[in-house]
Amino acid sequence: MDFRQRSGDGIRAKIRWSWEQFVGPEATKVDTALTVGLAVLGGVLAPIVLRRQRSPNVTEVVLTSGLALDLWGGAWANNTRACARWYERSGQTNTAHYLFALPHVHPFAVAWLDRDLKRQFPGWAWAGAHYTYLLGATFAARRFPEQRRVLGLTLTLGGLLLDHCLGTSRSVPWFAATYYPKLLMGHATASLWTDRELALSLGEST
Repeated sequence: MDFRQRSGDGIRAKIRWSWEQFVGPEATKVDTALTVGLAVLGGVLAPIVLRRQRSPNVTEVVLTSGLALDLWGGAWANNTRACARWYERSGQTNTAHYLFALPHVHPFAVAWLDRDLKRQFPGWAWAGAHYTYLLGATFAARRFPEQRRVLGLTLTLGGLLLDHCLGTSRSVPWFAATYYPKLLMGHATASLWTDRELALSLGEST
């Protein structure tokens, strides 16, 4: 079966095809349930965490919930076997990984949410450091594919250390713990999976 082709023209078929382009066509029902479940859980809990800091307005609640939906679900999805194999399939290029990382400007949204809090570094510097680290780490990981598993884990830990040194967000304290596993340990390196598992043709099991 060619997983890149959508079968059927119904709405359900189109939704399923779109979902497969995101999490990989080999995603199991458990993968999907956990991805959606964690995303929803994050979307619900994140505003509660925010309210412990202050009384947020509607925009802040929606933004915080949106960040959690993306990062909580994505941190799980991008580290599944199905997703790792999909984004490392034949034909994928390093450029595709760079283009995936570029839109993840989440640190700037987090800095805006923390704008009224006193911190060691200005918000723009905090966000810029996180974003620059993400892009640099993604480039490094893709530059040395033979070391991808070690680099994925090491660079993810480096991101968590960076967050600790810069000062963890008070509004979104879970930010680094989801941002870096999703984008470095998961999408950039598929570090939880062996070369053999990634090299198999789609639809082929070990």
